[in-house]
Amino acid sequence: MEIQSAYRVSYKRSAAEKHDRRLMRDARIIAYFKKCINGKEVDTNKELSYELASLVPYEVPISSLTISHLHCQIPSSELFYSLNASIVGLGISSDVFEDLPLCVGLGIVRGIDTERGILYVITPVAENVVEKVDLLWQGFIQLPTSLLEVKDYRSPYLSPYVLAST
Repeated sequence: MEIQSAYRVSYKRSAAEKHDRRLMRDARIIAYFKKCINGKEVDTNKELSYELASLVPYEVPISSLTISHLHCQIPSSELFYSLNASIVGLGISSDVFEDLPLCVGLGIVRGIDTERGILYVITPVAENVVEKVDLLWQGFIQLPTSLLEVKDYRSPYLSPYVLAST
């Protein structure tokens, strides 16, 4: 009986710790993307969602990017679907250290226009730095669900018409 009881306590503690880690990670991501709306006070995730959705995103030419998926292989036919509404790393190739590119920040891929060859990216990274970005890394960092699930609001990330195709 004691072994089973200790296992249950350990399992409950483990589940609670995972939940706490997820909340902490989400809080850090939200704090990072709040920098996009500098100068405006937002007190709730709903307000932040509105502000992020109203931002004019950077237009990044797809042709200027090398896109890497860090933890899996994506068929080329699914590449843009996998990027849409995801958090990506923004990188710049290094001339000095060929194997060590510079990560300049994170961005949210808000939409993709395949006809024009443009990724729409929201990021707090300065425009003059974004213009130099030539690497895009997609990992497993997910958008916090609190930014997606806002009552009475249609998130641009949940819209069925986010990709313009040829």
